[in-house]
Amino acid sequence: MKKRRKTALIVIASLAFLLVAMIGIAVGYGNAKLNKIDFDYNDGKLTEEEQEQVVKLVEEMDTDPQVVAQDEEIGEALEEEELEVVETVPVNPIPDLEILRDDNVINILLIGTDERTEGFSSFARGDSCMILSLNKSTGRAKLVSLERGMGVPILDGQYKGQWDWLTHTFCYGGADLMMREVRECFRIEVDRYIRVNFGTFRAGINAIGGIDVTLTQAEADYLNEKDPESEVTEGLNHLYGFTALQYARCRGIDSDWMRIRRQRTVIQAAINRTKGLSVGELDNLLNRVLPLVRTNLSKGEIVELMTLAPRFQGVTLEQMTIPASGTYGGMRGMGGRSLYAVDFYTNAVILREFLYG
Repeated sequence: MKKRRKTALIVIASLAFLLVAMIGIAVGYGNAKLNKIDFDYNDGKLTEEEQEQVVKLVEEMDTDPQVVAQDEEIGEALEEEELEVVETVPVNPIPDLEILRDDNVINILLIGTDERTEGFSSFARGDSCMILSLNKSTGRAKLVSLERGMGVPILDGQYKGQWDWLTHTFCYGGADLMMREVRECFRIEVDRYIRVNFGTFRAGINAIGGIDVTLTQAEADYLNEKDPESEVTEGLNHLYGFTALQYARCRGIDSDWMRIRRQRTVIQAAINRTKGLSVGELDNLLNRVLPLVRTNLSKGEIVELMTLAPRFQGVTLEQMTIPASGTYGGMRGMGGRSLYAVDFYTNAVILREFLYG
């Protein structure tokens, strides 16, 4: 089990760098930098040929070490919390609420996919996801971790009506389906996404000169085991790409719930670094990171965010995790996998209040 956990690829922490990039572009780099971004205006939808390939991917999931490890971890967590696992699912789990919108609030789904290369694959699985919410009027920024093991109804495609982890919906219908799942289950507007993978993380951390993170003794021991040359200690440490990645990956010493907190810690630490970046350092960051980002934000929308970027430079993120404690049980989904059975109505109310309140 420990070995399987070590193989888990965590990439979502690197999404901080798009926010850093927006700030950087705002100081005068313009279209030359925007053109480095991989824009995707098909919303990540899969072609018919790609959908056929999904069937093969699904067949491989039951024996995939990472899937098996996550399944076991969710099962163990449900046992520890003494939560009942049910074999049936609600007939109508979607909350009876209008989708909440606000012209001043932009919600961006941050998707980390599991490629081990810098390029993007049409057949990747989502590994982690968050909602970055920017209030254009107040300058407040909020970051919500969505636990990847949440069970959601697959809303479209050849597996429509079945249930699986939220992150798996990426391979069933791309970013478009994943956004739709979040939008429908939690009744908030989410129609923009940013996608990164493994390459962005280490490149971005190193480009900004590393990050400062306060470690517990258990975390320091874990990092020293993963990289004997790191020599980190309990307390404040300066981490570079590889060591920062191991920190963001860490769940073996506790749980996936703690891991997603660490991911948010890395994002905040990366944002803090933007306050002291020189023009040369910022230029280096943008040149290395922007080609590794895929998004369906339009250039016009990014330009609008550019004009607002000074408000977000060095911002302290307001943070939370969904589902909230005490609002979920357990269930079985595709392939007999263990899923967190979420009270979507309660969590929709909590999330809507957090993002728009």
